[in-house]
Amino acid sequence: PQGATRAGWTAISIGVAWALVAALVFALLGGPISRIYTSDPEVIAFAATLFLIAGLFQLFDALQTVATGALRGMGDTRTALVWNLVCYWVIGFPFGCWLGFYLGWGAVGIWCGLCLALVLIGIGLTVRWLNLTLLDNIT
Repeated sequence: PQGATRAGWTAISIGVAWALVAALVFALLGGPISRIYTSDPEVIAFAATLFLIAGLFQLFDALQTVATGALRGMGDTRTALVWNLVCYWVIGFPFGCWLGFYLGWGAVGIWCGLCLALVLIGIGLTVRWLNLTLLDNIT
């Protein structure tokens, strides 16, 4: 159990560290990347905004993906199912639609809703992993 715990935390740390690099690239280079595809300043500004959201998206997507794998390795497949179901379909999707369509945020609102879902899933699954590994280390 201690080796599995260490391996899980190592995987989570490496996954998040790599995603942090990707997030920084998106945040810092969103404008220049956009300029590769268009010279329209409005499109570049809009794309740069989406790149910022995508950076945050990358970070928490990595966290939830690796935490899901760690939990799966411990035999816990149900937690990820429940967190994904609730956070995407009950929270993220409706919130994104509300921001995107009702408040008029458009694509930014949809992405914000999906990003919120990923943040919640990533944190929730990591807390579950923490609780399971603490229980293993106590017994």
